[in-house]
Amino acid sequence: MTVCCCGILMLLFSASAQAQQSGTHTSGQLIEKLQQGGYVLYVRHAATDHTQVDSDLSDFNNCGTQRNLSEQGKRETRVMKKAIAALGIKIGDVFTSPYCRCVDTAKIAFGRFDILRDMRATFYTDEVETKILTGFLHAQLSKIPRNGANTVLIGHTANLRDVTRVWPKPEGVVHIFKPLGDNGYEHLGRITPDAW
Repeated sequence: MTVCCCGILMLLFSASAQAQQSGTHTSGQLIEKLQQGGYVLYVRHAATDHTQVDSDLSDFNNCGTQRNLSEQGKRETRVMKKAIAALGIKIGDVFTSPYCRCVDTAKIAFGRFDILRDMRATFYTDEVETKILTGFLHAQLSKIPRNGANTVLIGHTANLRDVTRVWPKPEGVVHIFKPLGDNGYEHLGRITPDAW
């Protein structure tokens, strides 16, 4: 391996480490911020049934050919829904990937949503499509929500990893971002499914 390649690998590792370490707020601190409004919640779809696979994604409405939410995922999403309501967290726009597991997470947690094809998973896209999808997510993370509410994005591991170097694990985790408009965004931390 050449020195140039090593340098690039070190830069990528450094960027990844910085992104992972940037979100140091506790769940309690994050909830206080969300109560004030003006943030973006990136929700990785809730826990899924890993005995299922995505065998055919030609029709996103056909849930029979996709990996879907498990009973655990549905239960954890209902807990999140109740917590958001009880804590007085104002939710504005809710955007979701067209995959059934994301749509079902949106249905259970928020009851209303817009499906956006540009939020579909990047692990099945080519280089050109991936660039479009990551550009779209970057713009959404940077966009300041309307009317003092919080924006919700429901998507996949690969997309957030590709854009921010933050790995949204486990399933159902919520990563909180402060949108900065033209200056991008700041990753503040995460709320795991058991921390609501």
